[in-house]
Amino acid sequence: MDLNVVFRYFDTLNDENAMYIEFGNGGQVLVDNNDIVRGDGDLLEIKSTFGSYITESSNVVGLKILNRVDIMFKAVIENMVKAEGDD
Repeated sequence: MDLNVVFRYFDTLNDENAMYIEFGNGGQVLVDNNDIVRGDGDLLEIKSTFGSYITESSNVVGLKILNRVDIMFKAVIENMVKAEGDD
């Protein structure tokens, strides 16, 4: 994915939303407006509260901006499903 697209999406973030950056290997990282996203050539560097990541821009396959309330609801549901599976 073009780094300028990633930066445009990142620049629209505010205190009410956050963005998932999805990777070709199925992984994803959650970033918000307090995190750092920068590029150098075709490399993308992400410094978030969850850690630091460096990847090639071609590995980025999707971007999703979500409301923080929706993200928290999704996390609660995922935890409930995991807890149900542990029985």
